[in-house]
Amino acid sequence: MSNHPEIKTKSNDSIYYILALVFGMLTAWIVTGSILWVIIGAVLGLLTAGFFVNVLVNKSDEA
Repeated sequence: MSNHPEIKTKSNDSIYYILALVFGMLTAWIVTGSILWVIIGAVLGLLTAGFFVNVLVNKSDEA
């Protein structure tokens, strides 16, 4: 019976992926200095962000 419009919240999950990509690449570059490991660091960073968003962030939204 309420005349108030529904408020849609915007998901900010992309910030996790961007930060993971940048810092994964940066960490690999600082540690090894190799371009191959920078790419691997970026992939590992994205995998970590995916885990973080799907497991940890979604669990806190339910509470």
